[in-house]
Amino acid sequence: MLASVRIAFTLLLLFGAGIACAEPVEFRVAYEDKDTPDHTGSGDAVPQDPGILVEVVRQVQRQVPGLRISFSRRPWVRCLAELESGDADAVFSSSFKPERLKIGVYPMKDGKDDRTYRIDTKSYSLFTLRDSAVIWDGSRIGNVKTEIAAMRGYAVVDDLGKMGVAVREVNNSDSGFRMLLAGRVDGFAQLTEVGDYTLKKTPAFNGIVKLSPPLVVRDYYLQISHPFQARHPELTLVIWKALADIRRTELDRLTAKYMRFYEEGPAEPGLQTPATK
Repeated sequence: MLASVRIAFTLLLLFGAGIACAEPVEFRVAYEDKDTPDHTGSGDAVPQDPGILVEVVRQVQRQVPGLRISFSRRPWVRCLAELESGDADAVFSSSFKPERLKIGVYPMKDGKDDRTYRIDTKSYSLFTLRDSAVIWDGSRIGNVKTEIAAMRGYAVVDDLGKMGVAVREVNNSDSGFRMLLAGRVDGFAQLTEVGDYTLKKTPAFNGIVKLSPPLVVRDYYLQISHPFQARHPELTLVIWKALADIRRTELDRLTAKYMRFYEEGPAEPGLQTPATK
């Protein structure tokens, strides 16, 4: 409640100053084209039930009058490229990496990313064959004879490199797990909930297990382009504040909603009635 009041007060000040959304402002948001509870279905369609984080971002325009959000779906590497070029005004979910500051802005405080305004927090886990000799002790991956697969362009690729592990980048979870089953890699580092979901929906992967603890835990953000921030500096902060409020009040409800979809419904829960992007 207090967070909502603060956002409303901030908006009142901005409107009074004639700054934010005096005219409708288009806000073009790009996100990944992979099927997960965060963004359901695959390809470029935005389904009727679009996913946890799509719904979180969509609700921002309810709290920021005059903001008009449109979505596009792309491979993650292309999302980042469009953010840098200004063809997208924002992308989600982007973990903080100092080198990404050249392509867009994060909420910052004292020279660090300000997790108050994160969109979500997620972990990566290492998946291996049940009888694999690969070990993970919380700081070191051992007994790797080939490579560890990871999603192309994901931040965990750099994490693995810093651990001294050779990485094979793949385009989707199925590819990573199939390479693991075929013995072409010794493990697959993937977002924990995505890996869990892929294993659950694919009986052929029942010989694969998840090692504990997680490889890394990261905060994720709605990263905003430099051109949009330059045109709308105050509005950029209002968007992040609204997003943080929605995360606090709505994320648990939306997570429960989509977990039911994935546990009880079809593999692609939102695709019954595609919506226009």
